[in-house]
Amino acid sequence: ITRQMRPRLSRGLTQVLAEPMAWNQAPVVVTTLPNGLKVATKETFGETTSAGVFINAGTRDESRETAGAAYLTEQLAFTGTRKRPKDRLAAEVESMGALLDMSAGREQTSYTISMCNKDLKQGVDILTDLVTSCPVGNIAKEKEGILKTMDEIETPTRAVLDDRLHMCAWRDYALGFSGVGPFDGIEGLTEAHLQSFVNANYTAGNMVFA
Repeated sequence: ITRQMRPRLSRGLTQVLAEPMAWNQAPVVVTTLPNGLKVATKETFGETTSAGVFINAGTRDESRETAGAAYLTEQLAFTGTRKRPKDRLAAEVESMGALLDMSAGREQTSYTISMCNKDLKQGVDILTDLVTSCPVGNIAKEKEGILKTMDEIETPTRAVLDDRLHMCAWRDYALGFSGVGPFDGIEGLTEAHLQSFVNANYTAGNMVFA
């Protein structure tokens, strides 16, 4: 979190990671909450704020049976949650003039939002909702549309080449699973597969909020 959001926490451990590089640069402060969640904060001097949840999980945490779970879980976040259905989520983000983004890679999944300083509390609430209420129950209704979108997206040639080289290097290890697709077996993923992936990886000790 940037701008005026150093947490006032009496519990947990706080550590200053870096000293200011210049007179107008604040240090990064990392606070570890009792549940293991790390919160990294830095004060800036602009009129906008960025916040994100970074999860130490990606395709390397999948198995042959759950290949594609990281990508599909991240994509399902765009379909909304019980508290914020898809249309309400889109309208709320638009009304803030915010930019909401999610991405899943080999070793990390991220949910980020950028907004005006005054909307920080609302933005954090949106992120919290998306991460703690992953809508894996929407998979039956949304999977077909997500897979169709995957087929229509033209992945840059360089990204595909890098991905295939990585797959060759790691071969049968999970770290060699594709990060850009196609994801073998993704059509067979069920709600149970995704819920198992979320339960194992979307934990406080496995996340950084920054």
